[in-house]
Amino acid sequence: MASTSTSAVIVKQVEAFLKRMRKWDTEFLCVKSKDAFNVPKPEELLPRITANLDYFCVNYAVCLTLFALISIVIYPQLLVMVCVFSGLWYGLLTRPGHLRVQVGAQVITKKHLTYGLSALNAVVVLVFARMMIFATIGASLLFVLVHAGLHSVPANAKGKLAEEGEQAADQA
Repeated sequence: MASTSTSAVIVKQVEAFLKRMRKWDTEFLCVKSKDAFNVPKPEELLPRITANLDYFCVNYAVCLTLFALISIVIYPQLLVMVCVFSGLWYGLLTRPGHLRVQVGAQVITKKHLTYGLSALNAVVVLVFARMMIFATIGASLLFVLVHAGLHSVPANAKGKLAEEGEQAADQA
């Protein structure tokens, strides 16, 4: 009964998150609008990036996910690691909660195995794929910051930008 209510809450949270997604063609990419992307003045850059990050946050999350999926497909090493560790995690997480393994005199619980697999996963990823992962993170963040900096603030978000400007003027 509790898992049903928990899953219902998660579904509602995901739906609320996805409702914030903006239209890809007209708002995010501005296919038909010619003045949607422009170079801002230096003093306008930070408020513009902040407003666009808030307004397009779900679109940016989808873009970051696409960058990650594309990098997994492009780099075979990442694909192999994802497959191997997915199998290991599936094998561990499908075991019963009361799992105990006796190794010599030591008893290892499912919690110990989870911590061990987490450490192994982190070490293997950092040793074998750090360059690919950091390059993907860098490229995706560069994409987000360039888009947020060059995209003019949509009319729906301009009220937030004006409020931020008034608050900054009041503090000065």
